Amino acid sequence: MGAFSTAVAQESDDSAMRPSFSVEYTSELQTDFEHSRMGNLLQLGAEVPLSGALSLNVSTVSFAATSAAPLANDLMGYSNIDADNIALALAVVGATWRVSDSHTVFAGIRSMDEDYFCSDVLSLFTNSPCGGFPTITANFDMAAYPMAAIGLHYAYNREDLTLQASLYNGAGHYRFAGRDNVFRVCPGSDGVFALAQMEYRVGDSHYYLGGSAHHSDMNSTADKKLRPVAWAYAEQSLTERLTLIVAYSHAFSSDNACRDFFAIGGKLTIGKAELGLFADHTKIDGISEWATELTCNYALTDHLSLQPVLHIIDTDSHAKCIGMLRLGVSL
Repeated sequence: MGAFSTAVAQESDDSAMRPSFSVEYTSELQTDFEHSRMGNLLQLGAEVPLSGALSLNVSTVSFAATSAAPLANDLMGYSNIDADNIALALAVVGATWRVSDSHTVFAGIRSMDEDYFCSDVLSLFTNSPCGGFPTITANFDMAAYPMAAIGLHYAYNREDLTLQASLYNGAGHYRFAGRDNVFRVCPGSDGVFALAQMEYRVGDSHYYLGGSAHHSDMNSTADKKLRPVAWAYAEQSLTERLTLIVAYSHAFSSDNACRDFFAIGGKLTIGKAELGLFADHTKIDGISEWATELTCNYALTDHLSLQPVLHIIDTDSHAKCIGMLRLGVSL
């Protein structure tokens, strides 16, 4: 028994020290029922353990679209994978230190999308606010897809609670040279950007409360000062298959382009299909926009999914419908 236990422990230790790799590919056909375009996103990831407590993390993104211009001049963005054509950009490069079972610290290049606004219900939807509320993304050029920035990230995890906090260079980038390079650390000109969030779990329900603070001169267009944002959202499980979500975010500074964001929606699971309905509203630079998404993500296999989507967008009383078909591959 002693020899067997030693062998099992040795095998477990060897497995824990093996590198792991991931590949995610998303292909999206978009149409306004007159014109169409296609976007393709490739995400590569690797985790290389250096010791029992220290690991190296690397993640990259590449994006290509058949045309540069989106099919709708909406404010919030109907697709959360749309970007300029990018051959290769860094989403994560750095080291994670597992201080204990509950505490981890990361240092290096990181994107906000790795840690914030990536809950189960929000992740179902394809519109951009579900990857980051516009009270943040429309106000600041910070480290959100496809950009990243040098920073520190701390997380505390237990069964019912997650606390996390991050500090980034105040502007995100995705290039490798010049003033717009992802290795840039210039708090004097870019400012600094800090976030913190609490997630509390009760059964299958999740409750989030967070805030951020951006200190800069908004690219020399405004006074240098602290611009705070707060958000809260809840994913309330009603039954084993049905979850509702409600969200609100407010930017406190009067010179922000976007001050408020409201959203409500839900997810219904039927077998291998996840059906979702999400509606949100905001104002950006005084222009009002309502957006509604109806979606269904169907798992064809453990690694392949198909997701038809319909967006109905009303921007400044001009309505637009966008249909999408998204193919997802995860290895």
